[in-house]
Amino acid sequence: MKEKEKEQAEISYSKSMQALHREQKRLSELVKNKQQVEERMVRKEENISLAELKTNYEYVGHLQRMIVQVNETKVQAEKDVETKQGILSERAMEQKIWEKLKEHSFNKYKERMLQIEQKELDEIAVARYYRQRVKPH
Repeated sequence: MKEKEKEQAEISYSKSMQALHREQKRLSELVKNKQQVEERMVRKEENISLAELKTNYEYVGHLQRMIVQVNETKVQAEKDVETKQGILSERAMEQKIWEKLKEHSFNKYKERMLQIEQKELDEIAVARYYRQRVKPH
């Protein structure tokens, strides 16, 4: 059961990492796109119409709002990754504890079985000795 919980935590952590990477990539693309538009605007500054300039500024504003929104989503994804990583660590520790307890329990069981077996062997040896040394008359 603890192993299954750990596996589920690993899957959940992996999914949250994928979501974080998606948001990081999306943010990076938006920032790059915004920079490219701004660079084009600077290069075309003298030969640009007022309508085109207005459209470009509106587009840059839109990209900036998108960047803020995606950045907020990325921050949430980072928090989710951190939470899932904590859960995964906790599950891994619990699994190790249960494995140690199981191993300890099994070792005690083997010791008891060896004691029982030794006791039976001792009884057999005593019985054999008694039969060989003390014969009925």
